[in-house]
Amino acid sequence: MKRRKIIMLSVWSSFLLNLSICFASVPPAEKWEAFGDIAFKDGFALSPLNTKIVEEKGGWEKACVDTLYFEKQNIIPTWKMAQWSSKHDLGNTIPVENQNGAITYTNQGKKVIWNPDGSLWLEVNASQEYDKPRQGNEPWPHLLIEQDFARHPNIGKVKQLDFSMEIKLEKCEKKMSDSEYNPEIHTAQSPFYFVLKNENSQSSDFNSFIWLGIPSYDYRYQQMTDRETISWDLGTSTYIYNVPQLPVWGDITFQDKQWHQAKVDVLPLIKEAIERMRSKGFFKDTTWEDMEICGINFGWEVPGTFDAAISVRNMSLKVTDN
Repeated sequence: MKRRKIIMLSVWSSFLLNLSICFASVPPAEKWEAFGDIAFKDGFALSPLNTKIVEEKGGWEKACVDTLYFEKQNIIPTWKMAQWSSKHDLGNTIPVENQNGAITYTNQGKKVIWNPDGSLWLEVNASQEYDKPRQGNEPWPHLLIEQDFARHPNIGKVKQLDFSMEIKLEKCEKKMSDSEYNPEIHTAQSPFYFVLKNENSQSSDFNSFIWLGIPSYDYRYQQMTDRETISWDLGTSTYIYNVPQLPVWGDITFQDKQWHQAKVDVLPLIKEAIERMRSKGFFKDTTWEDMEICGINFGWEVPGTFDAAISVRNMSLKVTDN
């Protein structure tokens, strides 16, 4: 009996040893940051006022009108800044640094402030952009920050996509009378978009993409919603899929002008978006492994007469690979 117990203990010890060796040989899942220059230290390559100029000159690098430098100088920024359909070009603006180290670029229609804590102030004064309330077929001013990821998270090869960012509404002043204001065509909003694209050159859906939106502030809506929205973007001829706000932001309102943090694993939301696109006949020949996140944009679109400012900091997409 004693001999049997000794044999059993020996077998069990051997099993535990082999199990520990097995687990020790499995490398931990790699975790990496998709964003570059999270604190905006390297500045922004500035767009012209018209998207057609970028097309005519053969790309952003050739069409870039200036670079807004902050902490570092004479380098190629990771970030771009788009000022589409504005009357007022931030190019060749002289920066002003205050005693706290904040650096400001400003003109009649826009203001950009970089703070040493890594936060960024984005302001559009559309009262200086419109001579009269905008009509439905007219363009509107943008002030967007954009980044193309150096390394693309692959939807079929990742385990988790932990997205976070913090924003604070600084001001939003309606400069239209109630009789002029039409919520169907007038607002000030600060959407965030991932570029979600089929990157498999062997796929029939190669280069098909959508804008996957993380909705934040919109003048028309006071509270967060638990509904998704799907629309068609005429400018880029593709879909915009906006995820529900509540799972991302919680039950908050930006009207309190406090910092609020989005924090969520966006992988399930992205997979749901792709399934919804398939149900519309889009991405119908696309697998998870075909899809990659190529970059982002965030900032102001102001199709109404509003003077609005928002601050942003700590944008992050931490990727955990399988």
